[in-house]
Amino acid sequence: MKFVMTFVWAFILGQVLCYVISSMTSTAFNVGTASIFGVIIFILVSLIGYVSITPPPATDER
Repeated sequence: MKFVMTFVWAFILGQVLCYVISSMTSTAFNVGTASIFGVIIFILVSLIGYVSITPPPATDER
């Protein structure tokens, strides 16, 4: 479920970011480019989340 929500938010934020950048540069907004940008954001955020999780240290409790 966390990957679904990460994808949804990355897709939305990617669309918004590309819209704002295209508006600031007075170019046409391209949904395809914004979608690819959203997928790239999703992959980067997922990798950061996967790499930053460290397993707990093993303890020898008996």
